[in-house]
Formats: sequence, structure tokens, C-alpha cells
Amino acid sequence: MKNRSIIFQLSFVFLLCGIAKGNSVHERLYINRGIFTTVKGTTFPSLAYNTTPVFNARNAVINLTTGDTLFIIIINKDNVPHSFTVKNITTFSPILPGDSITRSYVFQSEGVFVYYDSVQYPSNRYMGLAGMICVSQQSSAKPFYWNIKEHQTGFNNTLAAGGTVDWNSYDPDYFTINGLSHPDLQNDPTARVNGNVGDTMHIYVANTGQSTHSIHFHGFHCRVVYSTTPSIQVGSSKDTFPFGSMQGALLEMVPDKAGKYSVHDHNLVAVSGGGTHPNGMFIIMSFQ
Repeated sequence: MKNRSIIFQLSFVFLLCGIAKGNSVHERLYINRGIFTTVKGTTFPSLAYNTTPVFNARNAVINLTTGDTLFIIIINKDNVPHSFTVKNITTFSPILPGDSITRSYVFQSEGVFVYYDSVQYPSNRYMGLAGMICVSQQSSAKPFYWNIKEHQTGFNNTLAAGGTVDWNSYDPDYFTINGLSHPDLQNDPTARVNGNVGDTMHIYVANTGQSTHSIHFHGFHCRVVYSTTPSIQVGSSKDTFPFGSMQGALLEMVPDKAGKYSVHDHNLVAVSGGGTHPNGMFIIMSFQ
């Protein structure tokens, strides 16, 4: 691997408050190009930040505790330049094909921080290059992660071929959480909310797609611990949460009754995949 930009040691360190007292967390992410396979078997070109050089439609989730220092290496395995941007914090660009960068950050506040590719924005981010850095306080809360996104098959094919698209005509046909749709989502233990009555559960949500998604919980309210948008007010408790593009929140749920309950996008087209319902953003939660 060519290493032209080689290790820029040290650090743009972002202290949101106080002095860092946490642990050092080391992560290595690869920018990969590959083929996304939908729940119905349709395929289209895609991109992702993965923990190995092998493409996976699911972007890596980086987990930290408040005060941790994140040391991260980004390796571009693609054949065009990309970047690594942490929203509202900083951008590292360009990362040329075959090159890598190394940076470090200190995260002192609990929350959801979206990382993404800002090169040719929004095209590369739409193609899949967007994930979550999830920062928690030291607690016994059970974590779950939802990277919600939608896809328009024709747009992926056009952008991968070097063409341009008209975002005003955007009409997605597949809808995913962590790169999966129902019923495959039921097999993702990091997405399918489950546990016991009385458990404290933290759900980290980021909308890395183009469209707004309104996530609705049946049977329960969630308390907002952290939010990137005033439309989801910290401290409020409700059952429906509107996420605009590139917005995120940390939701806390403490189930008070046993049973199975659904959670889905209130925009019902997003509960479909390729025109089939419920092959989209639909999860069945389970509590004992």
C-alpha cells in the first residue's frame, strides 16, 4: 500500500470540557467499495468504512466512554480520493487512493457523532460512507445502534459510473438500518432491542441518508439523552422522533411490561423494500 500521506501523528484533540481522563481506544477503518445486496436480492454499487479491507455494507460503529481518546487510522482502499469528517468537529481531506491518515480525538460528552466522507458531498456519503461514533457515560445501560438510511438503485449505479444525479427527483426504493432490512434486521443483535422489564437501554440513532425519517415506538416512550437537533429536545419523553438527514440522538428506554412490540418509520414507504412490505425499517422488540 502506498503511504504518501503517512502517519500524521498527533493530534487535533477536541476537549468538549475538562481534561481527558479516559482510556486510549485504537481503531483502524478501511474505505471500501463493493456491492450492496438488498433484502430482495437486488444489487448495486456501494461504499463503506469497514474494520477490514473486505467490503461490508454496514459501516463500523465506534464505541467510546466519555473521556476516552480515540486514535484512528483511515486507509483508502478505493481508486478515488475520499475524506474522513466528524460532523461539527473537523475534516481530514483528501485521503488519496492507497494512502492513510492517523488522527486522535478526545470525546468528553455523551452522544452520537456522525462521521462521513465530505468529498463530492453528498454523493460519497449517500453511496454509503457514513457511520457513528457512540460515546456513553460509564453505566450499565444496554446499547443498541441504528444507522438509518435509504437507497435509490438507479442513483447508485449512475454515481458509481461517474455520472451525476438530480437530487430533486430522489425517490428511494430500499430502506435499511445498519445496512439491513426486515426480516434480516431481526438477526442483528446490535439493532433488535430486547431484554428484561426494568432494564435501561440506550439506542444510538443516526440518519445518514438523504430523506427525513420519523421513528415510531409502539408501546413505549423513550427519553432523549442527547440530540443534534432542536426538533428532538433533550429531556423530553415521547414515542416518535423525526430525524432529518445527518441528524442523530441518544434515546433511553426502560420497558415497564413484557411482550413484543414493533418500531418502524412512520413514513410507511420506508417500511417497504423494492415495493414489498414490510421489507424496510421495521424491528420487533422483545421484553421478558
